[in-house]
Amino acid sequence: MKSQSLINEVFWLRCIACLAVTLGHAIGSGNKYLTGSSIDYLGSYVLHMAVLFGVPVFIFISELLLANKYTEKVPDTFMRKRVQFLLLPYLFMSIVYALISIEKWTFQEVMTRIAMSVFLGDSAVYFILIIFQFYFLHLFLRRYLDRLSAKHTIPIALLINFLYLAFFNFTEVPDNAVGHFIWTKGYWMPFTGWLFYFVLGFYCGRNFQAVLNFFRKKWLLVTPFLALVLMLLMNRIFHLDYDSKRVDMLLYASSVIFLIVYVSSSIGKVPKLVMFISNYSFSIFLLNLFYFRLLSSIEPPEFINLPSYTFLMFLSTLLLCIGTAYLFNQFRFGKYMVGRIMTYKAHSKYNNVPIL
Repeated sequence: MKSQSLINEVFWLRCIACLAVTLGHAIGSGNKYLTGSSIDYLGSYVLHMAVLFGVPVFIFISELLLANKYTEKVPDTFMRKRVQFLLLPYLFMSIVYALISIEKWTFQEVMTRIAMSVFLGDSAVYFILIIFQFYFLHLFLRRYLDRLSAKHTIPIALLINFLYLAFFNFTEVPDNAVGHFIWTKGYWMPFTGWLFYFVLGFYCGRNFQAVLNFFRKKWLLVTPFLALVLMLLMNRIFHLDYDSKRVDMLLYASSVIFLIVYVSSSIGKVPKLVMFISNYSFSIFLLNLFYFRLLSSIEPPEFINLPSYTFLMFLSTLLLCIGTAYLFNQFRFGKYMVGRIMTYKAHSKYNNVPIL
C-alpha cells in the first residue's frame, strides 16, 4: 500500500534545501573575494551557519520517499533507474569538477584527480555516493527496521552518528597525507556519518501521518533557533568547520526539517515558485558550485559590498543552473549529464510524489 500525503512537505523540503546549499556557497564566495569590505561580517557568519542543513535534508528526503512509497518491496527496476538518473550525472559532473580543479596539466595529475573525484567523492557532488549507500542499506535493513521500534532505533542511530562525527570533529588531524584527507574530506563518505538522517527518514516515511501530528507541535518553531545558538557556541569553543559534517548539525538539521514540515503541512497547495525550484533542485545541487567557481573569476566592481555581491552571486548562479538544466534537457542525453528536470505541477497535496 502506498501513502500519498507527502507532496507538499517534500517539495518544500527539496526547494529550501537546494536554495540553502546555493546561498551557503554564495556567502562563502563573498567572504573569500570581498574580505576587507566595510560590511557586517557577523550577519554573514550567522546566515552562513544557518543554511548548512542542505545535504542532511536531501538525504532525509531520499529515504523518506523510498520508505513511504515502497512499503512492501522495492521494484527490480528501481536501481536501474537510479543508475541512469543519479549515477550517470554523478560521473559526468565528477569529471567536470576534477578537471576544473587541476592546476598542473599532466596525465598523472588528470587521472589522479578524476579517480579521487569519482571513487572517493572528492568533489561537490559527493552526496550522491552517500545516497546510493543508503539505497543499498534500505534494501538490506528495511525488514529489520520494520520490526524494530522507532523509539529505540532512532536514538541508537543518533548516538552512532554522534560518536562517529565527534571522533573526527574533536581529534587531531594526523600528520600525513592519507590522514589529512580522511580527517578533512574522507570521513564524509561512509554512511555512518549520516545514519541518523537515514533512520529518521525511514520511520517518518513509514508512519508519516502519525509523525505529521507530532510535527505540528508549536514548540518546534523555537528548536531551530536554539540549535543554531548551540552551533555558534560550539564554533566559539571548539572552532569547528563551517560545514554539515558536525555533531551539532544532527540537532539543527532535524529541527529545520520539523519546522519546514510544520509550516508546509498547513498549506493546501504548493506555490508555483516552490514547485519550479523543486523540479530543478537536483540540477541546482549538481551545478551550483561549478558556476560559483566560474563567476568568482570575475573581478567585482570596487563599489560592491558583501550583501549585494552575495545576492548577485546567489541569483546569477541559480538562474545559470536552471538555464543549463533546461538547455541540456532539450536533448535526449542531457538528463544523464546535468540531471533530470521533474515535471510535477502544483496540485492537491494528495498527488503522488517523485522518488528523486
